[in-house]
Amino acid sequence: MSEPQPYRPPPGEPLPGWPALDSYGPAQQPLSGAVELAAERGPVVYIPGAHGGFVAVRRDDLPTVHAPAPLPAPVGMDPVAQRMAAAGLGGGALSAGVGWGISEAASGIAGISGGGLMWLAILLLASRLAPSARRVREGDTFITHHHVTNRWWGRSHTSIRNR
Repeated sequence: MSEPQPYRPPPGEPLPGWPALDSYGPAQQPLSGAVELAAERGPVVYIPGAHGGFVAVRRDDLPTVHAPAPLPAPVGMDPVAQRMAAAGLGGGALSAGVGWGISEAASGIAGISGGGLMWLAILLLASRLAPSARRVREGDTFITHHHVTNRWWGRSHTSIRNR
C-alpha cells in the first residue's frame, strides 16, 4: 500500500502523449465516384503480386487459360489387359495350391492298409460300446455338466452331458 500510484488524469482530459479527440470536428466526407455493389462484382481470386504479397483480382479480368494438349497413349500393355492377366496368374497359383493340398490328402488316404482300417474299426467300436458298459443307474438323480469353449471371432461351442 505504501507504493506510489501511477498518475491518472481526471476524467475528460486526454492522456499525456496521446492526441486529443475532437468530437466536434468536421466529419469525413464520402469518397466520390461510381458505386460498385457486391452483387455486381464477380468472384475474386488472389494472385502473387510483385513484392511477394497477394493481389485481389476479379476472376473475369484474368486471362483465359488454354487446355493442355492431351498426353500420348502409354507405350506397352493396356492397363485393363494387365489387370486381367494378373487375375489369371493369381487364379492359376490358387488352383495349383489347392491341387497340391488335395494330392497330399489323397496320398495319406491311399497309405492306409487293410490292417490300419481294421484297427480304425476296432477303435470306433470300442468308443461306442465303452460309455454304455460304464453307465450305472442310481435313481432319478442327474448330474449335468455344461462345457463352453470360446473360439475365434466370437464363436462359442457348448456341450451338455448328463450322468
